Amino acid sequence: MTSVLFVDDFDPLVVYSNYDDWQTPNPQDNPMWWNASADVTNSPWHQATYHYTEVQGARAAFNFTGSSISVYGATGPTTSSYTVTIDGNVNALQVSNSTGRTVLYEAHNLTSDTHQLEIVNSGSGLLLDAFAVRLKLGGEDATLSNTTLDDRAPEIKYEGQWTQQQGPNFHAGTSTYTSGPGNAMMLNFTAGSAIYVYGDQVNDHGDYTVSLNGSTVGRYSGRSGCRGGFAKACEKLHGLVFFAGDLPAGSHALRIENGGPAEGNKTFFDFDYLDYTVPSVYATRNQSSDGVNTASSSNPAAPRGTTQSSDAASAVYALLWGVLAAWAVKAFL
Repeated sequence: MTSVLFVDDFDPLVVYSNYDDWQTPNPQDNPMWWNASADVTNSPWHQATYHYTEVQGARAAFNFTGSSISVYGATGPTTSSYTVTIDGNVNALQVSNSTGRTVLYEAHNLTSDTHQLEIVNSGSGLLLDAFAVRLKLGGEDATLSNTTLDDRAPEIKYEGQWTQQQGPNFHAGTSTYTSGPGNAMMLNFTAGSAIYVYGDQVNDHGDYTVSLNGSTVGRYSGRSGCRGGFAKACEKLHGLVFFAGDLPAGSHALRIENGGPAEGNKTFFDFDYLDYTVPSVYATRNQSSDGVNTASSSNPAAPRGTTQSSDAASAVYALLWGVLAAWAVKAFL
């Protein structure tokens, strides 16, 4: 049983070399557009967000575990060239300017190991929209059972100082947040092949560390994508703050610990809810893979990726380039 995981350009799993190199919409202007149709947003972009750059050398990186990946975006307005490096293999690409969302890069029949992907702009403009990764969630013909736990669920444990909040835009109307280093949230789950953790990104959020079964598997930044310094601004809801897939049968322990400075501008971490998936039959695992998407916020050159079906890759979304100036989904196959 395979699945396609979509990772939005705003999700913390995507690492950018310099926020000031990239232009973005402000998702706080329309907080529920992450879950709205294109008829509502009048935008072809995944979750109505994108990262656009005209800076040559601007980079984005994504680590992923999966058998294929597709990178979605757009190019132009004049020369369209960029470099994609995956697992050390460099691909210098030059394509026609696109007038809507298109596939910038795709790779299939990859080994089900951890892969590193980096994309670098070398032309007049590059827009990143989303990444899609194909991954295994169970054995052949397995059925999948999904469980959702809200931030108030008794299974979720908190360490340190956390504050509960309510709001109509949160899952089940609630969210829990913390600031300052060392505060952590934890979950022990007795079965599952994948886990998805969601929260929001804001420009006053910062680094956090994720551990799975006692081992550190990733360091990320919850800072939102808009330009500017530390501020309660540019809030993006429903961000995929962590994902792990192709987990083996048995119990698992998840720990997410906030980082940042102990004094001054203490950075925040918000937890909204999580999902985990239990298959009726587990997949045969590649023992060289830990099944975890990881990216280091301290090393923006460390790549990562996503995957998509060829049918979806052929879809064309018409949009004029003038719109750019004004402006995790999970699909089980």
